[in-house]
Amino acid sequence: MKLFDRDDYRYSFFDGMSANIYGTLTGSLFLTGFALYLGMNELMIGLMMAIPSVVTLFQLPGSYYICRKGCRKPVAYRAATIARLMWLPIIALGLVHFDQSIARCMLVLFFFLVLHALSSVSYIAWISWTSDLVPDEIRGIFFGTRNMLCGAAGIATVLIFGNLVDIFKVHCESSSLVFSVPFGCAVVFGLISSHYLNRIADVPVPPYGGGSFFQELSRPLKDNNFRKFLLFAVCWNFSVHMAAPFFSLYFLRELNYSYGFVALLTTIAAVADLLAVRIWGVLSDQVKNKAVIQLTGWGVVLLPALWVMVRPQDVLVPVLLQIISGGFWSGVALCTNNLLLRISPQQGRVWFISAHSISVGLGAAVAPVVGGFFLSMLNSRSVGAETGGILPLHYLFMASTVLRMLSLLLFSVVHESHEKSLRQTIRILSGMRRLGFVTTRGKMALVVSEIAKMPRKVPKFVRALRRPVARQQM
Repeated sequence: MKLFDRDDYRYSFFDGMSANIYGTLTGSLFLTGFALYLGMNELMIGLMMAIPSVVTLFQLPGSYYICRKGCRKPVAYRAATIARLMWLPIIALGLVHFDQSIARCMLVLFFFLVLHALSSVSYIAWISWTSDLVPDEIRGIFFGTRNMLCGAAGIATVLIFGNLVDIFKVHCESSSLVFSVPFGCAVVFGLISSHYLNRIADVPVPPYGGGSFFQELSRPLKDNNFRKFLLFAVCWNFSVHMAAPFFSLYFLRELNYSYGFVALLTTIAAVADLLAVRIWGVLSDQVKNKAVIQLTGWGVVLLPALWVMVRPQDVLVPVLLQIISGGFWSGVALCTNNLLLRISPQQGRVWFISAHSISVGLGAAVAPVVGGFFLSMLNSRSVGAETGGILPLHYLFMASTVLRMLSLLLFSVVHESHEKSLRQTIRILSGMRRLGFVTTRGKMALVVSEIAKMPRKVPKFVRALRRPVARQQM
């Protein structure tokens, strides 16, 4: 058994930060503006936003290939690199004049579909590979620290490039060049991410000699506990995404917030996520993931109902709600991924990850359509928010709250080994200082400090491992 180089953790942090910058620069903030510049209508923009959820289906053949060949790092690295390079023809299409804009839009959608399909396959290979690199006993603090650094990189990217785009719009005559800058920089950071991804040690696994494609496809559904987890994933993501796409509309149209104030609220939520995620990472290593999801999930459940009570003249209340949102959502997101890894078997894990991704994608893709239909039915009852009347969006937010609550009750039947009760979790959280959270927090501060200096040594919390972690050999 050969020990792997623990610099892999540091490379993973650099990979995550660069990848998050890439994702931020190619995300909705700049992507929507680019789509409008290309002349896309509402239907095309809707199709573009639905593509990341729909392409999770490509994880099925990807999972089959990974299990058969036992190669995760090559798939993760090559698929991610090619996906990031696919932005080059998209940038070129933005710069080239087309007589028929519909043709250009369709080509952009095609490349967008291909790159997200490749990214989806890369993800399942990466998460399966990384789950073997990171021991279970430090998985919470590892991903908590990694997510914290990624969040910091994302916040800095939004602030820097958001202002740059505004400057370019004023001083640059060509709108195509305005969007070429963030997308071009995204490709650069994407390739930097691929560079560090390729430096992480591989953890080869023997080719999995399972059954046929359809036999493997049904494996996650035969696991009773995982089947309950998938049911929760579908219901939870449906209840969340039924309302989530309409919050921006609520802010801008009903509450009359400026774009600047909405951007400020988004930044506040991101900062709260950044500060809270390390707490949930430490706590999840002590009480496991289910308890943290139950604790933070109730905060997420109540958020849509709380927004119903906000009025246009309120300033402090929206800020407080965004702090709550960022803090609680960071715990749900972190521990849901960690729970997925804990309850799925190591052999053939990619099938379980694919099943979860498809379940999440199914809920996320269908819910906005249902929400939009729901709003269209209630549209005739609209009353101005300033009069204190009930808006169609208020009904939608309350429906989302009720469905989130029911989904979280479904989650109670999911089992995790060595799980703690919600009451025990609250008691441990309140006494974290006595349990050594300050010490752990200090270690994480040292990790961040050392990473900033780009050292050639192991992160502090990895040194605390009681036993070495071995790399499996073929």
